[in-house]
Amino acid sequence: MKLTGVIIQTLAALIFVIGGIVFSWRTHPPVFTPPMLSGPAILTPYNVTSNMPTSGAPELAEGMAIPLLYLDPANVLMWALLLLVWFAIGADVLGQWLDPTDRRELRNGRSRIWPQLAAALIALAISPWLFPNDREGLLLGTGIGMLLAIWAARRAAGRQRPAVGFLAGWATALFSATLAGSLTDIYNLQTQAIAALAILPGTAIGMAAQIWIGPSIGYSMALICAFCAVAVTAMGSDPVIALAAILGISGMAAVLIRAAS
Repeated sequence: MKLTGVIIQTLAALIFVIGGIVFSWRTHPPVFTPPMLSGPAILTPYNVTSNMPTSGAPELAEGMAIPLLYLDPANVLMWALLLLVWFAIGADVLGQWLDPTDRRELRNGRSRIWPQLAAALIALAISPWLFPNDREGLLLGTGIGMLLAIWAARRAAGRQRPAVGFLAGWATALFSATLAGSLTDIYNLQTQAIAALAILPGTAIGMAAQIWIGPSIGYSMALICAFCAVAVTAMGSDPVIALAAILGISGMAAVLIRAAS
């Protein structure tokens, strides 16, 4: 029974990573046209549409181009972010097999991390599959995953498990992008405006969450990386996105310094 938590976390991590790989394989990444700024070819999206899934793939709702960037990256920067999330989760699982810090005799009276972490991984893994055509459902699923991941990150603070905070930061960026995408019908926003809007609520949530989490730099680092990747990806369609990214990065850098100190 001592390894129950590690086994459950491992299964949840496998669901998250394998589900993410299959989802990205069966969908097409979004692009942003017409371009207003030129950039290196390696940073530009490589497909022509965001709503042409392959056979058998889930059909995503309108306005989900920005959330799709996190789930099916459009360029090398977004892919690097997603791969880093998968690697961090895998490394954390491996670390728990080698040094299971969640065991009662090693926790020194502190709360377990794996229940919230495993639940967050499953929620984030299945939400795109359960609610591909339902913005509200996807918003709810990613919101639950974000809250659980932030809860786990707070418990992991100061326990040498930065991957938990990094996952929470990525989940916050995904939730913020989904929230912006869900406003498409209400305010008749274009994809470029959604990209900018996706950064601002993520900054507000991220700053408050980082203060609550405490001494853990993984959370802020994930959000800063996400904001940079989204800005570089989408600012060719609207330079205002770069300004929103600068504001977001500045806010997260401020709380990152506080967490690091």
